[in-house]
Amino acid sequence: MKHEPSRSGEVYPHIYGKLNTDAVVRERDLQIGPRWCTFCDGVIILDYTPQEIAVIRRAIAPPPPKPPEEVIEAMRPSVGAPVPEHMPPFWKLSDLEMPLFMRLTADPVVKVLSRYAFFPEVYGPLQSGQELPFLEFSGRARGMVAILRYQDRSIVIKPWQNSREDQISSIAGEMEVGPRQLESLPGYLTEEFVPGMFFTDLPEKALTDDFLNTVGSNVGTIIRRLHQRDIYYNDVTFSDPRGRSHLIVERDGSCKLIDFGISILLDRHPAFNREEVHNFVRTLPMYRIFRGMAEEESQMEQFLEDYSNKLGISSKQEIMSRDLAFAREGLNMAARRMGDRIIEPVKEAFVHAYMG
Repeated sequence: MKHEPSRSGEVYPHIYGKLNTDAVVRERDLQIGPRWCTFCDGVIILDYTPQEIAVIRRAIAPPPPKPPEEVIEAMRPSVGAPVPEHMPPFWKLSDLEMPLFMRLTADPVVKVLSRYAFFPEVYGPLQSGQELPFLEFSGRARGMVAILRYQDRSIVIKPWQNSREDQISSIAGEMEVGPRQLESLPGYLTEEFVPGMFFTDLPEKALTDDFLNTVGSNVGTIIRRLHQRDIYYNDVTFSDPRGRSHLIVERDGSCKLIDFGISILLDRHPAFNREEVHNFVRTLPMYRIFRGMAEEESQMEQFLEDYSNKLGISSKQEIMSRDLAFAREGLNMAARRMGDRIIEPVKEAFVHAYMG
């Protein structure tokens, strides 16, 4: 990207990404009273007062429902034209805050980053003059996972999958068994990007007995420490039938889990709310079978009510023991892709580490 000098002779060539325009930024443009402004090809971007930022954040967080059909139609630039990809998250502003909504429509930064421009970990660096991150989406976890890559770090932003996921993820991050949690908006997690690769993607040349011992020991330690904090992970560690995994492994064998969306915090045991019961049964084969057979929603409600009673009379140890079954089953599934020789080194080290 070519950068022409400004009148003051000072050029800040740090605005890049998909703006499709030359960026010329003068020092006097960076701070104007309570606003932060950057001129990009004559257009002021991110020119919002603190009050407007608060309004925008209330509109996008927690994640709003899908916009009504009439709103979708109103967002089209012309009849039959596609809705601008960056605007649906802001649809709630289109009624009471139309001038602000229209400014967002034309903002080049919002065109690149959409809602993510207004998250604290993104907006703050932009205010201080850092470059635009590159935005991409990933299937590393359930739901829409946005990865924002800066030159020196990457962060992940994703919506909560359950009402206590932020609390569980915060505990896991503090223990360094999950991603470190960062400042976010209601209904979303903002967390560090965990480098490494999925267990099932490890290259064959890396699968020495020593390396597999290290991985098994680290995963066993992770699960033990989660259980000590009353967290039932309730999800795949090594592999599911399709080879997916929530276990990220680095070259030295260090590991972290990256998705706590259906995990359950057992601090209120034996009491469970309906969401927790639903998350528990979602990983049961019988649930998938029953859901396919149930003809009415009332039958599913009764199923959940019955299972709530079963959970209430189960000990914490009985509930959390399913994590060990998940690990055993997942390791066997991973072996179908990676070879049976991985099983014993991982299993032996896992059990030893879990038992402490």
